[in-house]
Amino acid sequence: MLNFDETDLRILRALQSDGGLSVTEVASRAGLSQSPCSRRIARLQEAGVILGRQVVLDAKALGFDTLVIVRIKLQGHDRELLEAFKAAVRAIPEIQIALLVLGDFDFYLRIIVRDITHYQTLLQNRLVSLPGVREMQSSVILEVVKDAPALPI
Repeated sequence: MLNFDETDLRILRALQSDGGLSVTEVASRAGLSQSPCSRRIARLQEAGVILGRQVVLDAKALGFDTLVIVRIKLQGHDRELLEAFKAAVRAIPEIQIALLVLGDFDFYLRIIVRDITHYQTLLQNRLVSLPGVREMQSSVILEVVKDAPALPI
């Protein structure tokens, strides 16, 4: 693990808040001139701390109005079944997040769809045929109270 000083953390906070900032804007927020800021950003990228920059789209503006959490229990836990399930989940674009968890269920999926009809179609055509599914429960999200991808640095 790298040692981060406060300047590195200011750079990372700036980029987390807005990945589209120019080096000049990041340097200004971090209290640096452009060249040292650029070198630090490059070092953080080379070290794998900065993995990339993303554009965040407004789901509702694009017609995706419904979020669903799906809890899945598998029939077993052998390596082949887990890998087949993971591969099938990765191939479904509506699945935004797939989490392997401990507890009553094996996986939690966060799914985004246009509406409940879209979810019903996805459920009937893709989700019920995922490899090794023994049990599935769905919950429609009424409100996202907090969705913070930024790390607390």
